[in-house]
Amino acid sequence: MHMRSPWRSLHDRWRDCWRKRVQDWVLRRQGSDPPQLTLASGRIYILPTVPGLLYAAMLATMLAGAMNYNNNLGFALTFLLAGAGVASIYHTHRILVGLRIHYRGAEPVFAGDPLQVRFSLVNDSAEAREEIYLDWTGSAAVPGGLPARQSRSLCLPLATSRRGSLPLPRLRLSTRAPLGLMRAWAWVHLDARPLVYPRPGSRVPAGQATDASLRDRGDEEFAGLRAYQPGDSPRRVAWRHYARSDELLVQDYRGGSTEDCRWLDWERVAGDADTRASRLARLVIDACEADAAWGLRLPGTRLGPARGRDHLHRCLAALATVESPGDPQR
Repeated sequence: MHMRSPWRSLHDRWRDCWRKRVQDWVLRRQGSDPPQLTLASGRIYILPTVPGLLYAAMLATMLAGAMNYNNNLGFALTFLLAGAGVASIYHTHRILVGLRIHYRGAEPVFAGDPLQVRFSLVNDSAEAREEIYLDWTGSAAVPGGLPARQSRSLCLPLATSRRGSLPLPRLRLSTRAPLGLMRAWAWVHLDARPLVYPRPGSRVPAGQATDASLRDRGDEEFAGLRAYQPGDSPRRVAWRHYARSDELLVQDYRGGSTEDCRWLDWERVAGDADTRASRLARLVIDACEADAAWGLRLPGTRLGPARGRDHLHRCLAALATVESPGDPQR
């Protein structure tokens, strides 16, 4: 069995502690950012890369050799290469200065699925911005280079593990262009919390569905048959009449709902808050797929009765943040 070196464990702990301190300092210095911002010069950091340090060491060696042998050509070459290195510092820094970033939101996903966070980058300058990369801390980078006076939309995946309002981690924009000798980067702390829906539980057998629901029967009266219209529920279709005459008609009701309404009640589901939310998420999805009307009773709120995908998303959004009375807050 592979044993982890104690020195490596100590190094990892020290690195994580140092990284956390730097992150806290940057957040205190910059504060939270709005959905639209322009990178100013004061929030861009720049340091040499490993090739940049080797380049500096090479220049120092060349300078020492030129001084030792009093070689004018060596001096000229050393100063020429040093000038190119200094110029690369300016150009690397300039690539990020003035770049505009727009946060475009993220569609809700179920817990465990990656959240696709949308951004737009806008380059208002007359020069291209090359080799810009975006990433969350510790994640794979997404390239976002921009031609002159152009914009670009891109998505950054973000892992999710549980339901609720997910605070976005800090976003990093970085570049090593044009020579790779310097690395410039900027941190963006977005004050946004996209929703993560509860992961639906396993499908509930039909005989057990009443454990979490109550049914209210409508008081409507049958008013006759009418021609089918796009959007009518398949439950209303008069299939026997269609089999005899090939004419597609639907049953028309007056005075109330056309079918039973199922009420899904938080208090009738066993388990902790996450388990209840998961089971109710499965029930509202099944009700939507069956084109049934349903309502949802949660602590402190009541949704419906209604049907359709809009009602489904309202219910899932409520289940994403609901807590049982007495449960610790997220």
